[in-house]
Amino acid sequence: MSGGSRADRLARVLAVQEQKRKLEEWRLAEAVREEQRLQENERELLETLGNQSLMHGLFLDAKVSALRRNDEALGKTREHQGVVREALKLAATAEKRLERASAKARAAERNARERSDLLLALDDHLAARASDDR
Repeated sequence: MSGGSRADRLARVLAVQEQKRKLEEWRLAEAVREEQRLQENERELLETLGNQSLMHGLFLDAKVSALRRNDEALGKTREHQGVVREALKLAATAEKRLERASAKARAAERNARERSDLLLALDDHLAARASDDR
């Protein structure tokens, strides 16, 4: 394959995977903010139900409908959070796996360079010794 060493390719794939994990974290944070907004909306609607006024009865059905819609949206948001949490877990797992593979590839390349350097040093030493023996 072209594009550098195996460790370099793994490092590029790891960078992409990190971005995928960050995207899932952002999606989860957005879903949590949406849940908080819906809970606040529900709290406000419930507070208005306690108000005693002459007009209160006229808007009761509308408030109940709004509460139902809010509750449905809250349920969907929580379900979405579960999906996003699972996607985040998978992205983090893949990232960790790539980190380990990248570290192993870097170590293997480092070992190969060291081995090559040692063999060159040994060849130089043997060549120098052979020339001294003549």
